[in-house]
Amino acid sequence: MMGRLRRIVFHPIFIFVGIQIAWIILMAVWINWYIKNSRRFKEFAQKIKPELFTTDFNWVILLEGCVLMLIILAGVCLIFVFWNKQARLNRLQSNFVSSVSHELKSPLASIQLYLETLQYQKVSPEETKDFIEIMLTDTERLAGLIENILEAGKSDIKSMRPQFMQTHMEKFLKELLKGYERQFKERECEVRLDIQDSPILNIDMRALRMVFSNLLSNALRYTPEGGPITIRVTTRKKFCVIEFIDSGVGLEKKDLKKVFRKFYRVRDKETQGVEGAGLGLFISRGIVKNHKGKIEVYSEGKGKGSVFAVSLPLADDKERLTKTDS
Repeated sequence: MMGRLRRIVFHPIFIFVGIQIAWIILMAVWINWYIKNSRRFKEFAQKIKPELFTTDFNWVILLEGCVLMLIILAGVCLIFVFWNKQARLNRLQSNFVSSVSHELKSPLASIQLYLETLQYQKVSPEETKDFIEIMLTDTERLAGLIENILEAGKSDIKSMRPQFMQTHMEKFLKELLKGYERQFKERECEVRLDIQDSPILNIDMRALRMVFSNLLSNALRYTPEGGPITIRVTTRKKFCVIEFIDSGVGLEKKDLKKVFRKFYRVRDKETQGVEGAGLGLFISRGIVKNHKGKIEVYSEGKGKGSVFAVSLPLADDKERLTKTDS
């Protein structure tokens, strides 16, 4: 009980509010004391030498004191803001280390288990094939996590120099989905590719593959087994919009902008057992901005699924003609 009371009393917010109240009281007491005693000082000065104590000078001293007090208050506020940001970042990094440790150990343990089974037991060719496919899936999961960590570790994701090339979005998405066929089967998930238009985009294929893999992996993680996932491609004015629509746990309004922050993860009962390091969406936003596009998320609330929409500029006519001629 005493420990809990101590934590509440010494909480940074309570300390900050206490400091502000103390400074305000001190300032009020000082101004009150100064006004009350200024008359006595003036009378005393006039008896000795009248020019030593003028009305203008009195108010200048009072104003200087008030300005100094306000500067000190502003400094305390800035220190608190920066300290609070640093404390939040430390908490997020601590959660990130914990999440990444689990993310790394889980596939490694799985790979080790299957390798030991192949080494010490007689396994049929069919089982061997299944084991290899599972290990390849775990390896791809590890590779994706490491790639996300390396990308997030760069000083500025927006400063990356993408390697642009003309790409048909329909073909690009179909190739991406082939790599997830096993995961779709395991989760009995129905994935529907709804392509209303088949645009040509000028993109960095490696970077965009990372973005779409992150969004598709998120949809798989947060959608219950057997739930549908839709990938819809449309064109709106000069942009191609790729929407990843899931039927998962959904997002509250307060989390819609926070999910793109570095290390941020939604913490509640529905998502506490879901894997992830809180880097995928942060990296995806930087890559999409490099393509002069934008990424947004929509959700009607908890239990109503989410829609992640990536808007990318279409290749203009000159680019298409150049590509065709070459």
